[in-house]
Amino acid sequence: MLRERRSIDPDIKNSWRIAGTAGSVGIEIAVAIAIGYFGGGYLDHKLGTHPWLTIFGLVVGVGAAIKALVRVTRAYRRAFEDEDRPAGMPEGKPDDDARPSPH
Repeated sequence: MLRERRSIDPDIKNSWRIAGTAGSVGIEIAVAIAIGYFGGGYLDHKLGTHPWLTIFGLVVGVGAAIKALVRVTRAYRRAFEDEDRPAGMPEGKPDDDARPSPH
């Protein structure tokens, strides 16, 4: 006896994809900050420069976390713009003639 496969609603599938991506970004942010902090602390211990490399590592980790957040935000923005674009409209900026003139 074979079980019938139910088709998955595309909206539900998209929601799970977004949730998975958001969860992975949270982990990526935490790992980037932790690696920067603990890596800097390790180098401080080895080189005797406490606390300077710990602070530097933390700043680099936060920078990597912000970069990951910006990357995902841009990807979401592109995905939502693609969904909202009417059929036949080219990618990129909308036609300038469609906007009212500021003069």
